[in-house]
Amino acid sequence: MHWNKIEEFSCILGFNSWFFVDRIGKGGALALYWRSSINCQIIDYLNNHITLEIVDDEKGSWQLTGYYGYPNGGRRRASWDFLRQLSQQSSRHWCIFGDFNDIMDASEKRGRTNRSNWLINGFRQAVMDFGLSDVPVEGYPFTWFMNLGTPRVVEERLDRVLANNAWFDLFPSAKLENLVAPASDHYPILLDRSPVVRPPRAQRSFRFENSWKLEPGFDDMLKDSWLLYNDHTIIHCLNKCAEDIRSWSREHCNKLKKDSDDCRKKLCLSRINNTGAYQVQLMSLHRQMAKLLMQEDAYWRQRAKTHWYKEGK
Repeated sequence: MHWNKIEEFSCILGFNSWFFVDRIGKGGALALYWRSSINCQIIDYLNNHITLEIVDDEKGSWQLTGYYGYPNGGRRRASWDFLRQLSQQSSRHWCIFGDFNDIMDASEKRGRTNRSNWLINGFRQAVMDFGLSDVPVEGYPFTWFMNLGTPRVVEERLDRVLANNAWFDLFPSAKLENLVAPASDHYPILLDRSPVVRPPRAQRSFRFENSWKLEPGFDDMLKDSWLLYNDHTIIHCLNKCAEDIRSWSREHCNKLKKDSDDCRKKLCLSRINNTGAYQVQLMSLHRQMAKLLMQEDAYWRQRAKTHWYKEGK
């Protein structure tokens, strides 16, 4: 992977710090991104893992490893031995995440032939030897698929997050979410170390966005709204105009985001019922999601460019 591509991803994802390990031969490269506000440093890396130490003001220091297991079935034991080595080198509080290319139970695979018991037992025993446990996962149980939308579909839980007891002492409520994505055969996983139960969202105070002035039809809508209420007090008129602007914004400015959110929800539901007609629907939703994300990206790029010209920069 080219360095420019790594930098481009950092901008797209909203991270300003990153570390990159180039691929060897035909293997894949590794990249780890984070925000500069996080106090961390890289302490170890090879072609299939990156380990960093994170210093938390409240929790103290702990280590996080991003890992990619050898995909070749003939190197399974080498993967397990390497994980044992990593666990011995890691600090007391350790968490490891990534694509392990292994499963710990027969229930973590669906479709076609079963995985050999010695592979399942070998990985499970290795994880137990490290003193690691799964971070509980919410949502869909499988993270990788092949031949989706066909009778030959195969799904497995290859991606996971493991941690030792000391790490769970720091983050006892940690959970893992299985998300959806249209452009990969792996679903992204999101680790939430300290989930917060959020109270019902209160009505947000109104804030005027300069970007609205760039949207076609906004000026006419605002004039019509002001004329409709201008025989009332100024406060009443402002409040009513704010309500009209909110309604207009939801209908005109957030349609792409709403469509993307709706499509994402349908994807989550369809993959649960991944049989028969749902397989065809799932593939259609993947294509629709990819198109919506491309449209949303183009929209925001264009709007940013228009702002640039408007401001005279």
